[in-house]
Amino acid sequence: MAKIQLAADYYLHHFAEFLQVILARYQPVLQQQHLQFISDYQQLPQDAQRLWLRMLNRKGSVFALSDLEYAEIADIYIAVHQLFGAGFAMPPSTPEDLADWLARASKDRLSRIIQHADHELKKSWSRPELQAVVLQQQLLNTQNLLALEPYLALRRTDELQFLLFLFFGRFEQNLQAFTLRDLGVMSTGGLKTEYQARYQDAATANSAFFYAQVQATWRSHAPKKGETRTLAELESWQQQLSTWPDPLDDRTAQKQEQLLYEFGLAAQRAGDVLLALQFYQASGGFAASERLVRLYHQRNEHELLQMQLQRMLENPSCDDELWFARDFLARLGKERKVTDLTLLLQQASVLTLDELYLGQTEQGAVQFYQSQGCLAWHVENELWLSLFGLMFWQELFESEQSAIFNEFERRPRDLTSPDFYKKHGPALEAKLAQLASSPELSLRFLLQNFSRYYGTINSIFRWHQDITSWLTPLINGVPSAALIGVLRRMAQDFRHHASGYPDLMVVASGQVRFIELKAPGDSLRRHQLTRIRNMQALGIQVELQKVQWWIDPARCYAVVDVETTGGTGEHDRITEIAIVKVQHGEVISRYSSLVDPKRQIPSFITRLTGISQAMVATAPCFSDIAQEVIQQLAGCIFVAHNVRFDYGFVRAELQRAGFSLQLPQLCTVVESRRYFPGLKSYGLAALTAHFDINLTSHHRALADATATAELLLLINQQRAKG
Repeated sequence: MAKIQLAADYYLHHFAEFLQVILARYQPVLQQQHLQFISDYQQLPQDAQRLWLRMLNRKGSVFALSDLEYAEIADIYIAVHQLFGAGFAMPPSTPEDLADWLARASKDRLSRIIQHADHELKKSWSRPELQAVVLQQQLLNTQNLLALEPYLALRRTDELQFLLFLFFGRFEQNLQAFTLRDLGVMSTGGLKTEYQARYQDAATANSAFFYAQVQATWRSHAPKKGETRTLAELESWQQQLSTWPDPLDDRTAQKQEQLLYEFGLAAQRAGDVLLALQFYQASGGFAASERLVRLYHQRNEHELLQMQLQRMLENPSCDDELWFARDFLARLGKERKVTDLTLLLQQASVLTLDELYLGQTEQGAVQFYQSQGCLAWHVENELWLSLFGLMFWQELFESEQSAIFNEFERRPRDLTSPDFYKKHGPALEAKLAQLASSPELSLRFLLQNFSRYYGTINSIFRWHQDITSWLTPLINGVPSAALIGVLRRMAQDFRHHASGYPDLMVVASGQVRFIELKAPGDSLRRHQLTRIRNMQALGIQVELQKVQWWIDPARCYAVVDVETTGGTGEHDRITEIAIVKVQHGEVISRYSSLVDPKRQIPSFITRLTGISQAMVATAPCFSDIAQEVIQQLAGCIFVAHNVRFDYGFVRAELQRAGFSLQLPQLCTVVESRRYFPGLKSYGLAALTAHFDINLTSHHRALADATATAELLLLINQQRAKG
């Protein structure tokens, strides 16, 4: 594939294109500071514009002058002077500037600032250790930084962020999307040719931008894994709530709702339930309402609990909320002891599938129903999203009122709010009326839209040929009133009705039914239950089936263990592989080989596994043994202790060698947790010790695979009993 060459000065052209759109569409929204920013930028000499845009499109906000030398900039010192004069750049001076430099500085620059401060420096220090010394010893300030070399910090980005928000509808830092478009990485166009402004008035735009800023600030300061937000931070957010502007459009209201819910979650995790309650009470969405109900119940606040449930019943924010409130009230009234989720699972019928379909439950179920003479497809959400997208294509993507505001957008921005139905209600209802009066005409219309728009990129559904196979039995076999009910709900509340649909569509003697599958270990989620209840209420046949696995006594298992140079199959390589095959409850063969990874084995890996560079120097490359590995695995269930790790590495190595791997997988970690609950640890060493399984050379492939095979035999004894 030929490499696409970007046009000279592509950053200049992108920004000029961007400003042209902003000035043409958003004049009523722009305030004086935004117009002044545009004017000041346009008055900059081109070299200054080039330099500022180069900085804008790099990571960070503080740059060494030596890192900003580009062929198109004739004299960088003049350009810097011009940027300083117009306020588009300044010498780094703020705490934020210094923090940005510290986060991205190289080892060399960190070492130089330590040396400049006459502080002790050890050559063995890593980059994080150097950063820690600079921070702890307070060596970083503007004077020390500029003594090393010239630096400049990006400025005038506040005004720009508002303009970017108008264009993209989200918080952006630069125009990378334009570059990706020109490189052919991001496809654009194909939906609308004429675009309207995202916001028509300054108040709505400012309110939306405010909440986008809050969300960006909140999420950019997310705690590290295992840590929680401080109560001081959360209390600060709570004190600011009274100053927040009112959301003036539905999307902004949803963003406010989500933020308050996230604040509440953080307060709960930090241990302040009262603060969490305040955030949830202010939120108003279902997620927050559910938390309120559970907290009131835990705290025995019966009056508040009853009031909250009554509000959810009388004015539910979505169907999920209504079903949840009904269920909770039923259990409060002792009408039943278990949740509706549990009750439905208890009442579900059982479907027995061959364990060859482990990890491919839906495919196994489709094969089963086809063997019974039925038509069956794995459709899940795609069926309903395709039906919705094809039925309402014109309103979604081609109408003047369609909320697609630039060539980069693939889905109407108002689809997740009530605005979509408010704008297009009459047109949508006319199509639904035709479906009621003439399903045949509606089917023809759907198939015509499929042919006309096939392949047009959108973010609602994926194109594939099976869609046409689905539509005919769906339109002919499901009552039109039921289809209309589903489509209307999707149009009115797409956010809550775009997912959770049953896995399978099965057609027998022209009758259509839908099946939600649950394999062992799977849970039924609230939105899946809501889809089932809603579809049943509309007269659509929907059932839940629990899958149990049939274990063929003659099944062959390939128990695999690999040792590697690191933790990711995409970048690291295998240094040793072992395959122990088990059949009829016995080990029938063993295979192992060292592998030359064609790269350095890290010292800590050698300490862990005992596999050194010298040991693999004469070993075969994986490509040399790939054919043999494929033969060893053929027809088997792939078993490993933490199967994703081993399977991922083996698949990646086989792909490099020109082979594909598609096998059912069984994880002895998962199965051990299921059949031997309550153990302190499910690591291989702990399990082998618990069950008195021999493991003499842990972290060598054959020893680990042999021990895992013994563990598999114990697991299969329990599985067979089940």
